[in-house]
Amino acid sequence: MTTSEILTLIAVIVGPIVAVVITLWVDGRRRDREQKIIVLRLLLATRHIPADPSFLTAINLIPVEFNARRDVMQAYNEFIEATRQRADGVNDDVIQLNSSTKLTRLVFEVARSLRFKLRETDIQTSAYASDGWRIRDNLAQDSQQAMRDIANILWLQTRLLAGETWEQIQANKKGAPTAEIDSEAAKTEEK
Repeated sequence: MTTSEILTLIAVIVGPIVAVVITLWVDGRRRDREQKIIVLRLLLATRHIPADPSFLTAINLIPVEFNARRDVMQAYNEFIEATRQRADGVNDDVIQLNSSTKLTRLVFEVARSLRFKLRETDIQTSAYASDGWRIRDNLAQDSQQAMRDIANILWLQTRLLAGETWEQIQANKKGAPTAEIDSEAAKTEEK
């Protein structure tokens, strides 16, 4: 066997294997990018509606899809830390602004890691949500709060109609629908 025949034989055997490996590598990179773009799209579409399940899904997928990107993960950790601060009635505006700023930076870092040319200011100011959507979302939240309040009142009423005194209910709050019984009771006593 000559050298050219050996090289031809190696090319016939190795060529298809290398082609398959390259194809699999390219497909893997494309799938990885597509998954990351899905996260970016969800973030961009729902960034001004943080109660949306798609927003929560996108936020929770960031550590999975972007775990190798230090800049994205740092922005993610800063956002999570900012959202852990609870509204206290005094600094609510500052907490909201800090969370919003950290979210904008997170979306910017995700977009930048995917080589999209978006400016941070565009991310923060260019989202659209109709007034009708906002009104509907606020109504939905208000109705859920009303349902919770009704459950609390019914629970109290049931206990009172069963013959328990107010002091007994206060002493034994087991089975209460929420921890808001005290505030509901205070409202009831004031009336």
